[in-house]
Amino acid sequence: MQNAHVSGSSTTPALLPAPFATSQVILTKQEHIQLKQQANLWHAMWKAACGREQKVLAKNASLIAQHKAEIAGLNTQVADLKSELAHMKHLLFGRKSEKTSSSSKKSGNTTRPPSNRKRGHQPGVPGSGRHLHNNLPVVHESVDLPVDKQCCTVCHRPFKSFFNDDSCDVIEVEVKAHVRRYHRRHYQKTCQCPETPNITTPPPPPRLINRGKLGISVWVELLLNKYAYGIPINRQLESYKTQGLELPQATISFGLEAITPFFEPVAEATREFVASSDQWHADETRWITWAHETTGSHKHWLWVFLCDQAVYFSIADSRAAVVPKSVIGDGAGTLVCDRYSAYKKLANDVVSIDLAFCWAHVRRDFIDAQRGDPELEKWSATWVNRIGRLYHLNSQRLEVLDEPEQLATQQLRLEHQVEQMATRRDQELNRPKLRVRAKKVLESLQNHWEGLTRFVTNPGIPMDNNAAEQALRTGVVGRKNYYGSGSVWSADIAAFLFSVFMTLKLWDINPKIWLGAYLEACAINGRKPPDDLTPYLPWLMSEERLCEMRNHDPPKV
Repeated sequence: MQNAHVSGSSTTPALLPAPFATSQVILTKQEHIQLKQQANLWHAMWKAACGREQKVLAKNASLIAQHKAEIAGLNTQVADLKSELAHMKHLLFGRKSEKTSSSSKKSGNTTRPPSNRKRGHQPGVPGSGRHLHNNLPVVHESVDLPVDKQCCTVCHRPFKSFFNDDSCDVIEVEVKAHVRRYHRRHYQKTCQCPETPNITTPPPPPRLINRGKLGISVWVELLLNKYAYGIPINRQLESYKTQGLELPQATISFGLEAITPFFEPVAEATREFVASSDQWHADETRWITWAHETTGSHKHWLWVFLCDQAVYFSIADSRAAVVPKSVIGDGAGTLVCDRYSAYKKLANDVVSIDLAFCWAHVRRDFIDAQRGDPELEKWSATWVNRIGRLYHLNSQRLEVLDEPEQLATQQLRLEHQVEQMATRRDQELNRPKLRVRAKKVLESLQNHWEGLTRFVTNPGIPMDNNAAEQALRTGVVGRKNYYGSGSVWSADIAAFLFSVFMTLKLWDINPKIWLGAYLEACAINGRKPPDDLTPYLPWLMSEERLCEMRNHDPPKV
């Protein structure tokens, strides 16, 4: 066996203690080979373990990154759900006004200066004065002393009356149900002419419904109360019971169905007049039609389209672009609306229609974005104030439309504010850590910027669609009170009369006077709409006719 001398100094680090640095170990060749094999084995096992460790660490790092991304996504989802929950709570329990809350004012999230203006009548502003009510008829009643009080209480000598009567007025409203009984006289001929009938009687008074007992005044009250004031029919019938008049619900329902076609020509003429305009407002809201003969779906929508002189309503089972297309047609002009996709589809199909989007909806977006996220409150208040300043500058421009020099100045101020808002919007969108909800609002603002700024170059275009939303209030009140319509014909008469009453309101026409005159004309025409609608369409009426419908005195020539 061959011996091998191995020097410890060649394998041991210099930092080892001194005794090991000089000592020597004698191994056989076989032992040396076995030790080297063992060393290589353990080194290979160590390298394999290190490889597995690196794989596990890499996998863990990937899982950690994946989990962090999932956690970030879940946090974002939680934040969105919290915001949505806060928004839903606000819709259910919060204030209906979108004015800046007192908490945001205290925290300094508004740039508006505090106002010391008190509520109520302001000093120096002239009042409206007392209403004299000279248009009401006067019923004279005498008020006298009792017989035992018409003499002196001491000597009992009677008082002497003189002609300085004291008068005072009290306004009363007396509603009384009564039966109007017509007595028709019969005449017998005294001649022998065969062409003349033996007995002649005057024709019966015209009736709105064949063989119906309800007069026109009853139908005027029912239609006006329901479709102008939102009072359900059953409540009106309960009110009539207190006056001694009991009417079956079925009688009213059959009567309403019978008179529905009377208003269709007026509504169609209103639609044609609205379609002929060059600027419209449009909006829609949900409506329920409980019995639908075609699709069986209860979901309907109440659409409103208005110009400066007329309002048209439509109740349809669709919320698609076919509804505004059927109303406006291929007209040319500007449609003021919200950002609903049906209006965008209409603008794509009819290139002559331009969309002007509503700044009130944009303002609402910024207010809704900060709910549930306190970090966005100041950001939201800043943008709301910018929009408020935009309204203010546009209002100042509209006040000086007839003054060219001041108009040019106000136009420049308005354009400068719009440019600043666009620049600020782009700067915030480029922020790497912009909140998701803020980004969505700003992206929507950027995507609709052309339609939102259409009013800048055309002062005749309003900044918002509030006119359409306010026109829907009557329908919304009715939807809450009588839960929509029971059938298709009921939805039709609702849309017809909404159109009639809102158009009359624009023209300051008394709806009770108009409705009574129109129903009487239908009754006289054989229970059909009048052949000539000119006396009943406000835009075709003469000035004398308008004064008559407004219950005003005609203008003096």
